Amino acid sequence: MSDPVKRKEVTHIDEVRRAATSTVQWFAEMRNQRGQATHPITHNNRLTMFICGEKGFADIAKEIARARESIDLCCWGFDPGMELIRNKGATWPRGDTYGDLLIAAGRRGVKVRLLVWYDVLAVGANTMPGYSHGRLTWCMHQRDWATARQINAQHSRDTLADYVKRPFGLARMKQEHILLFASSAARIQPDEIPVLAREEYCNSWYNAAFDGHLENIEILTRLMKQTAATAGLDQHDTDLPRSRLEWLESEGLQKVATHHQKPILIDFAYNDGEKAVGYIMGLNSVTDYWDTEKHLLEDPQREQGGRREEKECLQGYEHDRGFQTFKPYRDYACRLDGGGALIAIHRNFVSAWHRAAVSGNGTEAAMARATREHLEDTIPKALTRPAQPGDCSVQIIRTQPEEQDSSIREVYFQATDIATMAAGYIYIENQYFQYEAWSRRLMESRARVVEGWKRGCAKAGKSMKDMPMLHVMIVIPVPERKQMVPRTYDALAVLGQQAGMVGQDRMIEAANKTASADQYDAMGTPISGEGPRDDVVVHANEISKPSTEFLETELRMKVSVAMLNTCAFVDGHNRYREIYIHSKLMLIDDTFMTLGSANLNTRSMAVDSEINLATVNPTLTDELRKNIWLSLSQKKMNRYLSLNDINFAHIAWCELMTENKNKKN
Repeated sequence: MSDPVKRKEVTHIDEVRRAATSTVQWFAEMRNQRGQATHPITHNNRLTMFICGEKGFADIAKEIARARESIDLCCWGFDPGMELIRNKGATWPRGDTYGDLLIAAGRRGVKVRLLVWYDVLAVGANTMPGYSHGRLTWCMHQRDWATARQINAQHSRDTLADYVKRPFGLARMKQEHILLFASSAARIQPDEIPVLAREEYCNSWYNAAFDGHLENIEILTRLMKQTAATAGLDQHDTDLPRSRLEWLESEGLQKVATHHQKPILIDFAYNDGEKAVGYIMGLNSVTDYWDTEKHLLEDPQREQGGRREEKECLQGYEHDRGFQTFKPYRDYACRLDGGGALIAIHRNFVSAWHRAAVSGNGTEAAMARATREHLEDTIPKALTRPAQPGDCSVQIIRTQPEEQDSSIREVYFQATDIATMAAGYIYIENQYFQYEAWSRRLMESRARVVEGWKRGCAKAGKSMKDMPMLHVMIVIPVPERKQMVPRTYDALAVLGQQAGMVGQDRMIEAANKTASADQYDAMGTPISGEGPRDDVVVHANEISKPSTEFLETELRMKVSVAMLNTCAFVDGHNRYREIYIHSKLMLIDDTFMTLGSANLNTRSMAVDSEINLATVNPTLTDELRKNIWLSLSQKKMNRYLSLNDINFAHIAWCELMTENKNKKN
């Protein structure tokens, strides 16, 4: 049976020289067919990579300040009070806020369109501070144009500070159009001013934006329809049969599917596209997601307080109590300057914007309106320039259940198949490594390659020991919630890495031991057979968990799974904190990279809207991989940065993991 992901290729052989030229298929080339290219592969793109929010958000802030005509933001969440560039202070505002940057752009005449996912059922998401939560602020200003003109982060801070100093009275409240919710001025402490002023600012910003009082700023929210999410699950039922989903998990996937995309596009058509800039990233436009690449134990530039995930996760966070700031946070952003990939990012935004504007109508109606009213199908000439040295080949890929688009999954599978034929590495950082279907694809594809090698061994006089080793290096966080543990365990177990999840491994072992023990009926009479097992345990038992020896000798694979911690000497002893992995990155053999919003789980591959870029550029990928490994190893792997030394690099990586674990213990 043919694989619908792969393109069939006719290769012509030169009979004189007995040579042929073919290409490796990294992209979803079936979606790039002539005449019906739904996901074009373009070769004229200039890419710049940013590691972590400090650098990524600073570059975004710079481009927003330089914008001349348009800013299109597509967000999972948007925080008006977030400072993109932060000074060394610890209290808000530590720099220009996201909301103020957009207000300033609008006043310059720049058209700003902000599209944010919002679902009243997702009560814990808190994606829009001041709108999804934090509405009952210390005061509520009158909603009029004059008040909207005063919206400014520092103005909110100064207003509250002045309010606390003044005598409290009902007459003054009426005069200033203030309705008090929290308490009297006497009860507000000085150290509460930044937090309360931030809440008031975000609330006022959203009120003004939705009422149309922020000049040149339009805002829309969008919701993923349950019918689209269900269709996405049906499309991938072979990956994770619906029968295996627990009721709560199935309901969550279908009823609270999200729009998880987060691209930004600036000045797309200005001066015929000459200054167009775009971003594809995993970073959310919410203050939680800001951190430096140093991942300090405590950093006053990060937000104050405990991260929401820390309170809800199952295990591993006991050591994280007592800190004043959010935990360290890791992610990436990619900047695109010019090039055809920006056309695909623009079309993704346009279709989503007009679908949200004409809620209830389909994609065709949305695009028809876009073409009729805004002429947004026009392609700026500068974005079609010929490719130049240093440019990257890029394909914008998506999960979009509303359009039956699962090209992210296709590229992950296709690139993984190519990787299993090579003699290098697969490097993954992912927030939710829970996609058992990908693990199985890796193992099955590698097994086919091994079979081919064995068939050729006899003719070439080689053995399995001569087959180059494939190194798979995975970096993930501790699962946030207990519901995520079984999926993470299953995805790792397929690769023989389940022992790292100590709690789940022991639970399954104990459940099997109990079920295999002697069974008795209610009267105490012995009965034959084994006791019942939960579905989670049954499925875990069905997974063939390869040993390290089997992986290395039979599949010629080495697999390692790491979690990141930062450490500092505090009060006479070392203190540790997890570095939370929010990344959605895969690198292969210093050649291929995919990066964006998609996690390795069923949600991102089937029901949430996601957007990634895939690129093939050895220079870019090689440089990024070296920067990552040097940073994470604190330059201890600088001797093994060449792709030819990948085997030594993997050994050094595993030795460093063992050394760090022993030090921590």
